[in-house]
Amino acid sequence: MSRINVTNFRHPDGTDDNIALDSSGRVGIGTTSPGEKLDINVSSTLGFSIGDDPADSTKLALRSYQGSTNNNVRTISYIGADHRFQVGDVTGTTASEAARIDSSGRLLVGTSTARSTSALGGGQSQIESASFAALQLFGNASNSTGSYIGLWKSRSGSVGGTTIVGADDTLGEITFGGYDGTNAVIGGFVRCEVDGTPGANDMPGRLVFSVTAAGAASPTERMRIKSNGNVLVTQSSASVDGFKSDCTDGSFTGSAISASTTRAAGTSCFLFYGTANAAQSILIYNNGNVQNTNNSYGAISDIKLKENIVDANSQWDDLKALQVRNYNFKEGQTHTQIGLVAQEVELVSPGLVSESPDRDEEGNDLGTVTKSVNYSVLYMKAVKALQEAMERIETLEARLTAAGIE
Repeated sequence: MSRINVTNFRHPDGTDDNIALDSSGRVGIGTTSPGEKLDINVSSTLGFSIGDDPADSTKLALRSYQGSTNNNVRTISYIGADHRFQVGDVTGTTASEAARIDSSGRLLVGTSTARSTSALGGGQSQIESASFAALQLFGNASNSTGSYIGLWKSRSGSVGGTTIVGADDTLGEITFGGYDGTNAVIGGFVRCEVDGTPGANDMPGRLVFSVTAAGAASPTERMRIKSNGNVLVTQSSASVDGFKSDCTDGSFTGSAISASTTRAAGTSCFLFYGTANAAQSILIYNNGNVQNTNNSYGAISDIKLKENIVDANSQWDDLKALQVRNYNFKEGQTHTQIGLVAQEVELVSPGLVSESPDRDEEGNDLGTVTKSVNYSVLYMKAVKALQEAMERIETLEARLTAAGIE
């Protein structure tokens, strides 16, 4: 075997190295016994080589290894139709494959074959495991920012484009699915869609939650969070526990939302089913009425949760000062009602009145408030005043009896 040895090759640090070219055309740097077309021995324990794929001589393999030769392989990269990355601590030139970039540009981890079905929808990466697959992101910045996964979209049609998206476009989706023994079937997904017309620095979004019902082959929308904060929930059958929305701007069956649907006064708006196959247990109507099956409304009142318990002060004067009115609302309801006016109650008993800011459809504060009266507390004030009235009546009855007046 003929070989050209170059000795006394001086590095800038003053050390010597060897360069070898053998009769097979193999070049060794740092070694006089190259095992591949190019064999670079970095040190006595580290090396790098370029040579043929031991499984396919038409492909080129790039290897890093430990040892004076490439026997203890750490990494093998194959260049060919598929770009594979293999790792292992084995003797010889073969190690277990850890990742692959295939000819379609897909990154495959834990598998050498990409799954491709209409249900899975393709993708540029795939992680597979014989037990369970997991993707973990760890952020270690010394600030409040956490790790995140970003799903973005433009309508440019090319990489790097910034063309504006349109109303109802899907911005991103997380899909959940399983195999039925043969086919991949979607069990549900969470999707973000454009909820309106986007503009400069304006991207209204909604979240859509869809699940596949028992016996069905595809998901059906069950909940939606709109850009204005409204939460729309529905169910398709009364035999399933849950909460159903069925009113203006909240009526939908399946995946179809009808924001323009107007329910007649007195029709049910929300329904709740307490147990499976049971009748409706509570209904909230679009006119504000609330009905339930047992006419029971309660509050948690256990003594173990309370402290500073003392007798309430007299409520006599407060109730006498309240002005009970008849009225009707300006919009939505025309029938006459009986009740209190918040601003008048506020003059007598401010604690009975609360207020909430008025907001537009986008959730912006309009700078005004709407006042409400806490009738549940008013009822307790009335009970206290009734007790006082009963005491006065009983005292008066006793005096009349003592005077011989029946």
